[in-house]
Amino acid sequence: MRSGITLVLGGIGVKGVANVGTLQALLKNKTKIKRIVAAGLSAVAAAQFALGRDLNLLTDHLVRFFTEHQRQLWGLERFSGITRSHRRRVVESFSYFLRERLFCKANFTRLSILSWDLIEGELQEFFGNATFSDLRVPLAISAIDLKRGTEVLLEGGSLVDRLKAGVAFPGLFPPVRIEYQELVSSTLYCELPLGRLGEMDRPIVAIDIPSRVSLQNPKSIIDSLACVDELRSLAIKQILLTKADRVFCLEGLREFKWASYEKIPQLISQAYQEMDNLLCSCSDL
Repeated sequence: MRSGITLVLGGIGVKGVANVGTLQALLKNKTKIKRIVAAGLSAVAAAQFALGRDLNLLTDHLVRFFTEHQRQLWGLERFSGITRSHRRRVVESFSYFLRERLFCKANFTRLSILSWDLIEGELQEFFGNATFSDLRVPLAISAIDLKRGTEVLLEGGSLVDRLKAGVAFPGLFPPVRIEYQELVSSTLYCELPLGRLGEMDRPIVAIDIPSRVSLQNPKSIIDSLACVDELRSLAIKQILLTKADRVFCLEGLREFKWASYEKIPQLISQAYQEMDNLLCSCSDL
């Protein structure tokens, strides 16, 4: 049996990139990891780490990608039907687009806003033909199987295909079809993929990257529904966190906004410093 911890990475959207810093801090402190469980961009960072590659190269790559495609990624109000009065909020918070996307009935008829052409080449360039058998540290990528309505952990096959399933945010990218499954990212349903873990995975260490919750003065039905959904997500996360043996909460990252892609280096640096400080005060990892 492999010794070490099962590491579960949190973080929604761009915040998942902060786990580059988290993993760097764990590497510096020589923490033994027997398995990583992640979704979204956290899974991309975990894959780079699990392959034994330089995490700084991923940081540079992500900054370049978001800079080159900012008009496509942060100009989504053109497609979503968001009114002019809401556009400033879209720039401030990428989550507002997702709220419109998830709750606006007209948008349910659209398969996706973005094409896989946007990122598939990037993933292929970075990870090539790597498979899970190439990983130095076992990795499980969390996704939702739409046909069964349950979370699944992907642990074999093409790394690029499984990473696509991990970042297939509903409404933004089409579902990924792997064999009999139709898969989307689990991050919008469950921020921390702890649901499929059991006693054999202990000790389980979860990295919680909290988000700012906007519960004040809802101005529309969408805002009200979003508030309810945020409360639901918080309740689910608190329940799931009880499955972890230890939780490291990177509280300093709470105010980071999804669309602040130009601040990715600062986000990673802050995550590294905060995680390193937490590990220094922890004697049993």
